[in-house]
Amino acid sequence: MYTSFIGKKFLAAWNRREGKNLTARQFFDEVMFPVFFDDERHLVFVSNSKFGNPSVKGTNQEKREMFHQQVSKSIVEGRADASFLVGYGAAETSATTSGQMTVMPGKPADAPVLENSLFLEPLMPTVLAIDAEEIYASWIGEGLAAGVGGGFYLLTDREDLLRGIFEGWQVYRKYLTQTPNLKGRQAETWNGQWLAHWLGGGDADNLKIEPEKKIDQKTKQEYWAVPTLEWTKLVLALCRRFPGEVMTIYAYNLSQTNTTLGFLNLNLPEVHRLYDFRNKIFINQQESVLSYHQIADLEPYFSFKTACKFGVIGLRSLEPDKLREYLPQNDPKKNKDLNLTKEESHKQFLIFKLWICAMLNKTELLELAGQLADILVKFENSGGDRGTTKEDRLSDQVRSATNLRTFADKWGEVLAKMSGLSDLPENAAETIRATIHQAVKMPGDHFPLFVALMRFEYNYLKSQAGKK
Repeated sequence: MYTSFIGKKFLAAWNRREGKNLTARQFFDEVMFPVFFDDERHLVFVSNSKFGNPSVKGTNQEKREMFHQQVSKSIVEGRADASFLVGYGAAETSATTSGQMTVMPGKPADAPVLENSLFLEPLMPTVLAIDAEEIYASWIGEGLAAGVGGGFYLLTDREDLLRGIFEGWQVYRKYLTQTPNLKGRQAETWNGQWLAHWLGGGDADNLKIEPEKKIDQKTKQEYWAVPTLEWTKLVLALCRRFPGEVMTIYAYNLSQTNTTLGFLNLNLPEVHRLYDFRNKIFINQQESVLSYHQIADLEPYFSFKTACKFGVIGLRSLEPDKLREYLPQNDPKKNKDLNLTKEESHKQFLIFKLWICAMLNKTELLELAGQLADILVKFENSGGDRGTTKEDRLSDQVRSATNLRTFADKWGEVLAKMSGLSDLPENAAETIRATIHQAVKMPGDHFPLFVALMRFEYNYLKSQAGKK
């Protein structure tokens, strides 16, 4: 189990750093148990674990000690199943989470070796024995998982990140103690929030996590909980800390039916292009600068599970929500323009613009989009008493082009109508030709993004003109 692998890898690094030689069981008993379970509100929940059994009688201290003994006994003597080997299958092969079980004939690890075993009666199906250290390590590994939106947990084998998550354990216990009405058993959710904070240089003193009010669907009672981190926030925090690395993570969910998304690469250099282009295109426009926090607040179009279908988490996975509403549509009536007179729309404009520029990965395309928008605005204004309706309609057709042929044809009509006009930008014809040449070289899925970028620049110029 990968939780066991992570637990053992972290423990080896922890032992080196602390100058100790604890086994996984010793670490669980001496370090993890006091923080995670030696309190009425536990930090983590493992399905069907004895730590979650509410029926045991006695004081809280007596129950906690009894749970501890029962878990230890199960690990040493019992068959491995998901209640104490975290991430494993159910005990019965008919259960929905039994995919890792086997009905192949086997034997316990301590069974004697028999001669001529081929002539014996067939053995009953058994579950192969698993070392107790492996089981204890799985609890350590689960305690180091970082939760993100959609109910998925992420595991990394990077020792520096595991150390950072570990540092948050005591902070979570203190936070839980100081917040009486806060729900417990959210270690993975906490780890996601803490890791993003820690990656940004934060510590326990400047941590600000506001609990959110929720309603239990069964009891309909209100309770407070640590909010789940949006997955994009963690990816963006990682790319700022490790801008030149491609990082591998493991994504999964443990519930009534376990889900494994598998190993995924985070293309952090590609994601970091958001910050590279922020510095290139906004840094000298103080009224338009996007802060780290504003970029981190990007609302994604894709859920984490859907984004994983790309195979790699990169820029495409971080497509901003609602952007598609403003891409050119086959039905002109469905084309939408951003209302940049509203502050929220202006922020959305900046995020859209930044992401498209990072995807296109060419600053000259941003310059061309701005120049084309300027040509269209002035072209519309050139109508004068001849009636601007025709110019407006043609301008709209250019901005609504869904394919390169229509785009080139409509710009050709604009060029024909521009003949003899003196108030249009210099070298307008050369700008249009250069744009067509660039568009021909674009990947097919980049062309709509470029047209949208031109539309956004057009909206911006029109909004600025309206302020005069």
